[in-house]
Formats: sequence, C-alpha cells, structure tokens
Amino acid sequence: MVKVRFAPSPTGSLHIGGVRTALFNYLFARQAGGKFLLRIEDTDRERSRPEFEKEILESLEWLGLEWDGEVVRQSERLKSYQSCVKVLLDQGVAYQSEGAIKFRIPKQKIRFLDLVHGAIEFDSETFDDFVIQKTNGFPTYNFACVVDDHEYGMTHLIRGDDHLSNTPRQILFYQALGWEAPSFAHLPLVLGKSGEPLSKRDGEVNLNFYRDSGFIPEGILNYLALLGWSPGGNHEFFKRSELIKQFSLARVNKTSATFDTEKMKWVNGEHLRALPEEEFIKQGEAYLSARVPMEKKLSNEVLTEIILLFRSRIRIWSDLTWQAKYFWEEKIDYEPDAIEEHCRDPKVPERLSELARTLASLATFSEINVIEQCLRSLAEKLQIPAKLLIHPTRIALTGRSVSPSLFEVMRLLGKPLVLERLQKAVTQFSKRVSI
Repeated sequence: MVKVRFAPSPTGSLHIGGVRTALFNYLFARQAGGKFLLRIEDTDRERSRPEFEKEILESLEWLGLEWDGEVVRQSERLKSYQSCVKVLLDQGVAYQSEGAIKFRIPKQKIRFLDLVHGAIEFDSETFDDFVIQKTNGFPTYNFACVVDDHEYGMTHLIRGDDHLSNTPRQILFYQALGWEAPSFAHLPLVLGKSGEPLSKRDGEVNLNFYRDSGFIPEGILNYLALLGWSPGGNHEFFKRSELIKQFSLARVNKTSATFDTEKMKWVNGEHLRALPEEEFIKQGEAYLSARVPMEKKLSNEVLTEIILLFRSRIRIWSDLTWQAKYFWEEKIDYEPDAIEEHCRDPKVPERLSELARTLASLATFSEINVIEQCLRSLAEKLQIPAKLLIHPTRIALTGRSVSPSLFEVMRLLGKPLVLERLQKAVTQFSKRVSI
C-alpha cells in the first residue's frame, strides 16, 4: 500500500509552498487508495511553538487535506531515535564527539532514481561526518526523518527540491541500518516573481494571509496543483475529485514554478462562481460578518441580494468588502478619476438635482424597471443621452465609475438613501465644477 506523509515544522505559519507539497502527497495517496500521514517535526525545541502546530492542523483541516490516523510528533519519539543511534554506535559507524553523536561518512557513490528528475548521483567524498544526535539527546533532522519514514512504512517521499541535498545522507542511514529506502520524488521549488524561493519570512506566502484575504480552499488547491504539475491541454479549472483522478508524478515538471497571486485570484474566482447559490451566500455572509463593521444596518434579505449582485464580479471575498462598501458605509469617497471623466460638466449638479426631485415622486422604489424608466425619461426630457445622467448618478451613489446594474444598486440602497446621496453629490460636484 502507498504511504506518504507531510511533515511540517511548527516554527511558523503554514507556508504556501508547504501547502503545495501537502497537496501533491494527498493527491498521490488518494489516487492510489493509500495513506496520507501527518508528522510534526518539532525537534527544534527552541523555535517550535504549540500555537504554530495548532495553526498548521487547523489550516490543513480548512483546506480539506484530511490525514489518516493520529498525528505523529517527533518530540514524543525520542526512544526510537536513541535506540537507532545505539545500533549505529555498536556498529562503529557513529561515534561520540563533544557530547553529541556523529555519523561516520563512508566513501562511496550514492545513486538513486528520482521520480521527477530521473537518475541522480552524489559522491560522499564531498560530505563531512555530521551530527545525528545533539547534546540534549534530540536527533537532528536528517536522522529523525529516516527513522520515522521507515517505522511508519513510507513508500514514497514527495517533497521540495530544497531537500534533494538531504537525500544522499538519508540513503546512507538506510544502508547503515539495513533498511530499504523509499522512492524519492523532489518537486520543483515555488519561486516569487523576483526569481527567489518563497520565504517563510514573507508574510504574503503564509496560508493565513490568503485565507484572510478571502480565498477559498478549492481555489487555492486548484491553483497550487498547477504549480509544477501539468495536466495536459488547456484546462485549468479542476475540482478536488478531478485533481485526484488526473494527478501523476510523471507530469510533474523538473523546473521551478513562479507563484502568481493574480492567477490564483482568477482561479479562485472561477471556484467562487461555481459554488451553489446557497453556499455562496453562506460564505459571503460569514466573511463579511467576521471582517466588516457595518455602519449602516442591512436586513438579511438585502445583504443576501447584495452578495449575489457581485457574484460575477469578485475573485476573492475581500473584493466584496471594497466593491460593495457603499451599501453599508455612510460616507462616500468619490474616485477622483471618475469625477474628472464624468462630473466636470457644469450641468451635472443641476441634472442630479432634477433626478432627485423626479425620483422623490415615485410611488414605489422596489421595481428596477420603474426606476430605470424614471431616469431615462428624464434624460429624454433634458435632451441628453442617458449615459450623461447614468454615469454621474452612479458616482453620486457609489463613489465609483464601475458598479453592478445602477438601477439594481438604487433599488437596494432604497429611496431615502438615494435621495440623500444625490443631494450631497449636488453640493460636492458644484464645488468641484466651480474650481
């Protein structure tokens, strides 16, 4: 049975590159009907923090990357590591050195077949003896990994290219302990636009940054699957079930992939629009309620309609917080470019004032076609194209030159607020025109 693992270190938040590694392991295991295990590599006692472990577990659960069995923690397995160290000491391939224990490097060629890069060879002549157990009794990274991977029956180690240089040292441990090494697959690194590997120190590569920005698991995983893996063809939208069905290590690229936030937003937007309407509303309401202090109280019905109004326009949930803010914020901030383009005509304030008087006479404000007809009739009366009234009205009500259907926006804002904002705009635009 295929067994793979994801082994993060709880020394920081979950890195977006780490998510990609976890995803590839998860897809490989699920496709093969195997096991996907989770191991917490917390032997760095100075930097490991329980709050980071908690965050990592919650992040994986949020992504839906369910692991099989109990979480393994290296800090709870010291006896196993120390037992294996003793075996190496007894064999004479390890020795004491100033309170630590070092592994004696045998001189040989180390060859293995990488499932991504093909045949690889290292010369151990280039290695120095290195520590496998520190003075505090804790194992070093390379040694603990080998003991864990063997004892938990890992069949494949799928990890980043940054671990490629660790592989020959780990193979030497397998040989010294008489164990069969698993298959290795080293994934191309995820690079930033600068061409440098993404760093944990960069806040914008932490998964929480994207979660807080309003990305959803389906969008993140779909995009990350395409970083270093090619499904073939031009298809880029994949549901989880499709990724599991199509994923293959044979189609993993050898070269590094560049992380593009804008592309991930596009993919995420496709997944947002694919959500069932009820789920879309539920997620939108949850995101807004957690992050937006609404100055203007909106009914549940109106909030639902607002969320649906932007369904085709947003790529991440945080887009909604600024695109739709004129529905719940009292103050309107007019875009300078919009004012310059559509509101410099000295007649604009007068036209908006006339529109306000005309709208005030409407018996109902709940029908879009009635509101639209009112505006268009006024444009005809003023003998101007409707757009010369529509654009300034949109800016007066939203502050923006772009919005969903103006008449839908007007209906949802409600008659009192529409009239209030039109009158305020008359005052503001009159000041600007007179300058």
